[in-house]
Amino acid sequence: MNDDELKNLWQQQSLRAPEFSPAQVMSAIQHKTTLLRRCLDARDIRELLACVIAIIVFGFFYFTVYREPISRVGDLITIGSTIFIGWKIVHTRRSHPPAAPGATVVESLRAELNSVRAQSRLLGSVLWWYLLPPTIGMLIATWGLPIHLHGKISSTIVFLAVDAFVYWLNRRARAKQLLPVEAQLESLLHSAETGEPLEETHVANLRPTFLPMAAAGNLEPVEFNVAFWQIALYGEIGFVGFWFFLILSLAIDNKEWKTNAPAAQTSVQMITTEEANRYSVAARKVADLMNAGDYAAVQKLYDAEMSKAFPPKETIDFYTRLAGFGSIEKIQGPIADGYHGWIAFRLQCQHGELTMSLALDTDNKISGIHFQPAPKAPLTSGSLIREMIRWRHLLWLAGFFMGGLLYSWVFYKITQRSVGISALGVHLLRVQGLILWDEIKEVRPLRILNIRSLWLIRESGEKTIMPWSSLERHSELKEAVDSFAPVNHPIRRYLSQLKRVR
Repeated sequence: MNDDELKNLWQQQSLRAPEFSPAQVMSAIQHKTTLLRRCLDARDIRELLACVIAIIVFGFFYFTVYREPISRVGDLITIGSTIFIGWKIVHTRRSHPPAAPGATVVESLRAELNSVRAQSRLLGSVLWWYLLPPTIGMLIATWGLPIHLHGKISSTIVFLAVDAFVYWLNRRARAKQLLPVEAQLESLLHSAETGEPLEETHVANLRPTFLPMAAAGNLEPVEFNVAFWQIALYGEIGFVGFWFFLILSLAIDNKEWKTNAPAAQTSVQMITTEEANRYSVAARKVADLMNAGDYAAVQKLYDAEMSKAFPPKETIDFYTRLAGFGSIEKIQGPIADGYHGWIAFRLQCQHGELTMSLALDTDNKISGIHFQPAPKAPLTSGSLIREMIRWRHLLWLAGFFMGGLLYSWVFYKITQRSVGISALGVHLLRVQGLILWDEIKEVRPLRILNIRSLWLIRESGEKTIMPWSSLERHSELKEAVDSFAPVNHPIRRYLSQLKRVR
């Protein structure tokens, strides 16, 4: 049987009233559920890989970039949420395995139905376990940063927009892939348990799955794969983007960009040696106690008036907030150019710099203390470029680039065939199956950057994307459509757009 005979056979059959034997229907549904499981396997691999990447990125942010306690709490929430997402995906699959070999038809159908129902519930509740937890963490991390309000608001809008888009994609996948299979399995299981005939609509929906199976060995659709470089292009944009914003965060926080100009020599000369020694001893005591976390002991260095104004609880709360700068690594000073003319010291901390101004009474008790972050030099394009080309950051770029290639390669391997063309119709990726030529009532083009696709629109208005081949194989796809599509089919209007791009 050649392709022309198959095409004639297909044209003679009724789409609305197909006549399949029970064995054929069972074989078709088993084939469809097998493809569905493979599709879910590919999805789970992508999701788990994305979880690992997210944990690494936000863990890096926690230990190196963010110093604000609230932002670090947001990082922990995001990491914990990502771990929970990975567990949820794996647990759902492991809790509903396929039927054991040798199981009865009813047992096999029930196992597949339970698996599909579990996945359907998973996608139906994606807002609560997949979107909200990490979004809450990222929002807390963002709003805890010392950035302008408009930056926080714009970031929040972006987060919510991405969540809305992902939510729509999951709801659409549930409606188009899982719910139809769930309905077919329910009908088939009911028929197997009661002996009642199958609903005609469910059998008709299996026809696009059954026809290619029936023609196996005689029908070989011309298949096309998405090129690896097309997937890698978008993968690298994402990973290099992660690297860029990471370096940008580090550059903004880089303590080497803080103003390091010392106070005027005239100010230094105004401090006597005795005063300098007295204030240096007090500053060292404060720094050592801050590094030890003994904030109550710092409060004991205050004089009576300071102790009354700042009791232990308020003092501990204040220094706890300062702990976000990390331990004090170096003290510079003193200079007589501090707050209100007090004696000032520059504290080089683990995550930034502080200017500490002190006022001492005659008993060397602290009568005034003031902390202020050291002013930052404005961020310029030249400074950003110099930060990016540092050898350590270039090594990070290489790591992110290789990570993008690895992610793209995994995505490429599990994506496999993008589209196939035969005398029966358009064979789409895995569970989407076959769309018969006479089901396609309208075709519209869709182009996003270098990825060109078609909308295949059915009589009901349902739209399905048909990915086109990679750019270097357009001529082959054009030849396949020209050979197999019916003479007056709307897809032929777009054959001129399938020419090889030179």
